[in-house]
Amino acid sequence: MRLIALFFILVITGCGYHTPGASDTWVGGEARTLYVQLFDNKTVEPYLENYVTDALIAELSLSRLFELTENPGKADVRLVGEVKTFTDSARSYGSSDRITEYSATMAITVRLLHKNSSDIVWQKNLTRSEDYLATVNKNLQLEGQRLAAIRVSQRLAEDIHAYMLNSF
Repeated sequence: MRLIALFFILVITGCGYHTPGASDTWVGGEARTLYVQLFDNKTVEPYLENYVTDALIAELSLSRLFELTENPGKADVRLVGEVKTFTDSARSYGSSDRITEYSATMAITVRLLHKNSSDIVWQKNLTRSEDYLATVNKNLQLEGQRLAAIRVSQRLAEDIHAYMLNSF
């Protein structure tokens, strides 16, 4: 049993496994303060920019590599982005050809910019989807779509944080 445990430990440590966020470098280099600007929303769907920005601030506040600031003048770098598309499409159908599940998909672009210029330090295009159940009640349907958009925003924020670390 000890031999198996020792083998498992050696395999994990030998393969370069590390916990997310354990890196001591990030795409911002020496920058230590970060301002997250409200995302632009290029879609007709309301509030998406708020969902993404709020999720991103919550996720990035966990980082030890930089400090978030609410004052853009005090930031070394700015994180800006836009929600490019949001689609809501049927994902699965029931036996009577009724939609039973939808998929909400959001595509965004995010950029890290130098403090006093528009020079792009880093840029990434990302897309995520989340499925939700269809209902005959339109209000419940819209609430399902809203919750799916919030969950997609949280996943995108996690992706952005991971990509900003130089460990990927």
